[in-house]
Amino acid sequence: MFNNIRKIINNSFFADNIDNINFFVLCSILCSAIFLSSEIMGILALIFCILVIFKKIIKEDKNYQFTKYEKTLFIFFLIVTMSLFGSTLFKLSLHGYIKTLIYVMFFYCAGIFYHENKNKILPTIILTCCLMSFESIIAILQNSADIGEISGWQDTSNINPEEIISRAYGTLQPYNPNLLAGYLLCGLSSFIFLILNNLKKGKRKFAIIYLILFIISLIAIIDTGCRGAYLGFLFFFPTLFAALIYYIKKNLGGLSNIQKRYKNTIIAILIGLSYFILTNPALTKRIESIFALRADSSISFRLNVYESAFKMFLDNPFLGIGVGNQNFREIYGLYMKTGFDALGSYCIPLEIAVESGIFALIAFVVFLILVIKTCFQNCLNEKSDNNTKILSLCIILMIFATMGHGLFDTIWFRPQVQLLFWTNIAMLKAYKN
Repeated sequence: MFNNIRKIINNSFFADNIDNINFFVLCSILCSAIFLSSEIMGILALIFCILVIFKKIIKEDKNYQFTKYEKTLFIFFLIVTMSLFGSTLFKLSLHGYIKTLIYVMFFYCAGIFYHENKNKILPTIILTCCLMSFESIIAILQNSADIGEISGWQDTSNINPEEIISRAYGTLQPYNPNLLAGYLLCGLSSFIFLILNNLKKGKRKFAIIYLILFIISLIAIIDTGCRGAYLGFLFFFPTLFAALIYYIKKNLGGLSNIQKRYKNTIIAILIGLSYFILTNPALTKRIESIFALRADSSISFRLNVYESAFKMFLDNPFLGIGVGNQNFREIYGLYMKTGFDALGSYCIPLEIAVESGIFALIAFVVFLILVIKTCFQNCLNEKSDNNTKILSLCIILMIFATMGHGLFDTIWFRPQVQLLFWTNIAMLKAYKN
């Protein structure tokens, strides 16, 4: 009977168009990030997962093998599951666990989808760039309008009024400049993909358009005043320049063989960005505050949170306290210094260690290392096509940027950032059998 039902479904209009339906839902998830709440994004991600699994069942398609990094992520999730059942606040931890479950399911299902629909990767990246460009323009307009803060996002006690930066926050919910910066930083490598892809195809006009949009996004990230994102740049750009220099030396015979107009373009961009920063006293003051440590109230606050969170980890080193910020807040109250309440530890590695223990952190780090290793292998493999090499480079850039930012913030745990993060890594599955 089940076989008969499967045959009927397979011959239906729905089954014939299920990949297009899945892609529509996936695009809806990415679009919902800029307007809708986390709950709606979670529901859409769950619908996407159900549809992908449904297709695998009705098509009886077993042509799928798990990679080493996918297996490692599964181990990470098993440890998180053990942490849930070991938590003293099971109900609160269950809420965070369900979110983690949806993220992990989404990653695997997105990998299955792109493995079967490689042609959907380019449209996804273009959509990401369009959404980022929209948010970037909004952010720049907000900064130009000198918007007021919704909450105390910066220490203004020891700086002149003209040195107070107007921190743009875009349209992402909840309004937070750090969230906007984390979102833009996570998708920044999408522009690199389109720039390099169009250059390889000889479509220089399109490459210039995406380069302009890339610069606009850079300015928008700067306008958020997010110091963690500024530090993320320190991971992003050295990696990008090292990759470009390696390519130029290997394929073009060295920097001396680069056309003069390309050199002039790069120099002009660097001078322009430097001028933008140096002539903006509020921005330069914001960058200088990174090194103020205890002299800056925001940094001092985070140092206190780090100290308290580390004590939480030491008391629960193997399975942690359980997943989720609700669980974190309840237990953090036992460790926090008076007046320094926090939603999280403001550090991704520390947050994972506190919530799920040292073994979960090791599993997650190994997962990232294996993804980066796979990307490096693709980049260095002479048999890999251009799309594979460029996408692999962009995934490395995204991981370095987001994890660099994540050393000083936990915005990565927001669905707007995390679902985009998992979408990008899932694309790697299309180029790995």
